[in-house]
This record gives sequence, structure tokens and C-alpha cells, in this order.
Amino acid sequence: MRTTWKPLSNETKPLTFLLVLTFLFLFCGSVFADDFKDGLDAINRGDYKTAHELWLPLAEQGDAVAQFNLGLLYDEGLGVERDYKEAVKWYRLAAEQGDYDAQNNLGVIYEYGHGVSQDDKEAFKWYRLAAEQGDADAQCSLGLMHVEGQGVQQDYKEAFKWYRLSAEQGDADAQ
Repeated sequence: MRTTWKPLSNETKPLTFLLVLTFLFLFCGSVFADDFKDGLDAINRGDYKTAHELWLPLAEQGDAVAQFNLGLLYDEGLGVERDYKEAVKWYRLAAEQGDYDAQNNLGVIYEYGHGVSQDDKEAFKWYRLAAEQGDADAQCSLGLMHVEGQGVQQDYKEAFKWYRLSAEQGDADAQ
């Protein structure tokens, strides 16, 4: 399963995304930034429960990054009991605000039916939203869906387009 859990996955650059966000939040000088940074520090210590406690109020206030991170915690069962339905809830809130990582993860969840009914068309929708924002994983997934006619009519030309875009970003699966 393709995931974009950046602070924890060995498949992606583990901290690049969150470190950039941390840098941005550190300079705004708010309590929000302190809580967000403290959550990242907790993740780095392996204290996922504390990260959850710190990010939950931020997510409830509508912060897309905190929502995405809560989705990851529930998706992976880190600091909380694994709960795909709860993961979908938080991913969807972040995805509806344009978070491409959350959009990609919703694509994965619908493609494989984790906590939801398996739905190739819904997977395709979320992958496409992420891919159009330049997400290499989602672009590769769209390529595969076009090759296999999964959730969309089989179209090798479209498949090549998405594979090429993903490969240009260094995605080994697309190369």
C-alpha cells in the first residue's frame, strides 16, 4: 500500500515535509506553533499519544496539517487504537482543504477498502485531486488505474502521461 506518512514511513523522506512546516510555524510565534512543534517533538520521541493530544485541538479548529497528521495516527494505530473510519474522517477534512497528502491517502483507503467500502471510482477521484497538485505517488497510482481500467476506462495514453509525470519526480515505481 502506498502511503505518504512522512514523519514515520521509511518509504518517503521521513521528516522533510514536517520540518518545513515546523520551520514555518516556528516563526509565527503563536501557541499554535508551540503545540504543533511539541507534537512533532513527541513524534520524534515515539510518543504518539502526546502528539495526538496536542494536535487534536488544532485539528478541531480546522488546521489541515493537524487533521492530516491525526489521520496518519489513526491509520497506523500510533498512540491510538487503529481506526480506519477515524482516519478517513481526518483525512477527508484535510483533503477538502486541498491537502494533497490527505487526498492521496484517501485514494489508497478507497482503493483497498480500509474502513470504507472498496470503491475504485472514489479512489480515482482522490488520486486525481492529489496528482493534479503534483503528488508523484498519486500520479503513479493514476497511471496504474488507467492501465488496468480500474475506476476509469482503460487508456494507455493517459496512463503514460501520469507515469511520466511521476517518473520525472523520481518515483521508482513509475520509471
